[in-house]
Amino acid sequence: MNSASAAFYLPAIDLIGISPLWTGFRQPHFSPDSSPAKVQCYGRLLWLGIGCIRGTEKVVIDRAIRDVFQRYHLSLAAIAGVATLDIKADEQGLIVYCQEKGWPLKTFAAEELRDVNVPNPSAIVNKKGGTPSVAEAAALKMGETLLVSKQIEAKSVTVAVSLAAREYRG
Repeated sequence: MNSASAAFYLPAIDLIGISPLWTGFRQPHFSPDSSPAKVQCYGRLLWLGIGCIRGTEKVVIDRAIRDVFQRYHLSLAAIAGVATLDIKADEQGLIVYCQEKGWPLKTFAAEELRDVNVPNPSAIVNKKGGTPSVAEAAALKMGETLLVSKQIEAKSVTVAVSLAAREYRG
């Protein structure tokens, strides 16, 4: 982006040992060809929206998340938690993965996700889950800005990433 572009800023926090957060960057959206940020984010500001095929193993979920974060130059240390559709509340691979990482797993009913405006709705997901989006909508329910739109990994996991206005301290 050129220097005439509007900058996107979050407040800098460096009080009493709190990890520094983004102090500024020129783009609120990332793509695979983005250069790595010069200022790293260590605050827990990023929410993952996850959709997956029933029975997906935690190792597949882990690889999907790692691949997306590497591709988009994001720090795994910045993950606040995971959000998904409530029918995934018993998805063992996802539950165990979140427990091992110490991340909260937030679930939403299809009715709560249905009205979230997303860039990539899916007729297939709507037919199966009752909402046109799981990953993007769930991410946006927890964060305010969609940084990474849905990425389908290993043909079984969909990952979207949003940015929250405040650090999660759960």
